[in-house]
Amino acid sequence: MSRKNRLRREQKKLAEEASRAATSVPADEPAPASDEPPVRHAAWWLAAAFLVPNLGALACGFAFDDRVLIVENEPLHLRSFHQLVAIWRSGYWPDARGQELYRPVSKTLWALTWAVGGGSHPAIYHAVGLALGLAVVLLAYRFLLAVRTPPLTAFLAALLFALLPIHTEATTSVVGSAETLAASLALGALILYYRGRLAWAILLFALAVFSKESAATFAALPLVFPRRDASRRSQLLAATGAAAVIAIALAGHFAVSRGTGAVPAIDNPASLVDPGRRILTALWVQCLYISKSMVPVTLSADYSYKQIPLVMGLDDWRAWVALAFAGVYLLLVIDRRFRAPALTYGILFAATDNILYPIGTIMGERLAYAPSLGLVLLLAVLLSRWRSWRIAVIAVALVYGARTAVRNLDWLDAEHFYLKLAETSPESAKSYYSLGVLRAAHGDDVGAIEAYDRAIAIFPAYSEAYHNRGNALARLGRREEAMESYRQCLRFDPGHHGAAYNLMQLQAGRPVNPPRKPL
Repeated sequence: MSRKNRLRREQKKLAEEASRAATSVPADEPAPASDEPPVRHAAWWLAAAFLVPNLGALACGFAFDDRVLIVENEPLHLRSFHQLVAIWRSGYWPDARGQELYRPVSKTLWALTWAVGGGSHPAIYHAVGLALGLAVVLLAYRFLLAVRTPPLTAFLAALLFALLPIHTEATTSVVGSAETLAASLALGALILYYRGRLAWAILLFALAVFSKESAATFAALPLVFPRRDASRRSQLLAATGAAAVIAIALAGHFAVSRGTGAVPAIDNPASLVDPGRRILTALWVQCLYISKSMVPVTLSADYSYKQIPLVMGLDDWRAWVALAFAGVYLLLVIDRRFRAPALTYGILFAATDNILYPIGTIMGERLAYAPSLGLVLLLAVLLSRWRSWRIAVIAVALVYGARTAVRNLDWLDAEHFYLKLAETSPESAKSYYSLGVLRAAHGDDVGAIEAYDRAIAIFPAYSEAYHNRGNALARLGRREEAMESYRQCLRFDPGHHGAAYNLMQLQAGRPVNPPRKPL
């Protein structure tokens, strides 16, 4: 090659490098991991993928835990600044249940939403939920770019995350906004960390952990996606700051805790068995999470006793499926191509998967919300290697979008919700209890008693079912049966004031007409 031609090639190369530098992203933007071009209008596509199937949430009301934690929770009906202070000094549940949970940021958001009219217009709460859900989708995309994920893979992962129907419980249920709030703040903290803004990152991380304690697991993701330009000093400061936040959250947890910390058997029967059986059951539940994420035919808001029978040993075929899942997971971790998605899934599920310790529920679709970031990243890695990925994405968007739209309608009102609950969780004692509450609210005490009887048949120590059954019997004038039902309630819950008072009234020969629980 002549000297003249060589000089021309070098000049052309320098010109191309200068052009790329001129059109490159700003210094505080994430750099792509390859020469792959960015996806055009990615944010708009992601916003449409999330909002179009979920807009039905705006027509929904309050259901299930929304009523206990918000509608009937007077301390959150904000009227003065002092109530905000009280929120930060109290636990999550308004009664004795779960006082060990400490989520003041979520409660503050709900209180402020109530103050602007959310109590009269649930659509305000659902609009906030949609805004948070959209924020998580967009932030997940920015986070994946920040850790140098190829743009197409990052886009496909965020798109799948936006479409997963299993996320409906987190995005449509009002109290599910604790999940979306925590995830959005934690992802924002990680993005700031990768941009070198450590103080702001720690602040957002603290808000995330005080929104929902499981957000603490996000602090481990930099181990999966190391920041290449970080000095040891900045890494140490970040780790120290995250540890301090978690320590303060634990202190808050102990400060507001008034209970024994024991997990109710009806919520998580796995808490009653030895670690071996608990872990086998937890691994089987992970198989359910993945199957319901990818094939969302039947989704439910209740998996409590006895919807998921425990895996009690190796003579149960589910134990072998669970162990096979564990083996496949380990193979993914070993394989460098899939290590990051697998570790992301495992880390973000570590606080709620019942493997390390039992939590307050055996399974909840909302718990799969943040961890599914690892699952969709794994699927995106595989999908991006397929030439016909566009066809697959369109098919998935149509199927998942339709399923999400239909799933949103389950939260339309209490009647839709409880009827669907009995349909999707026919082996759960809580499902029939909720159906009994629904029937009693509509004046059908005979139907309510039938539902309570089915709940008690599944879980014979169901004290609250006995109490409500006694109320229905008392309203029907069946005094002797009502007294016996109240006695059974007090047998399993000696401190139940409602049952004790009504029993004394009936024994004294006074009329008892308990009010119907509103829905």
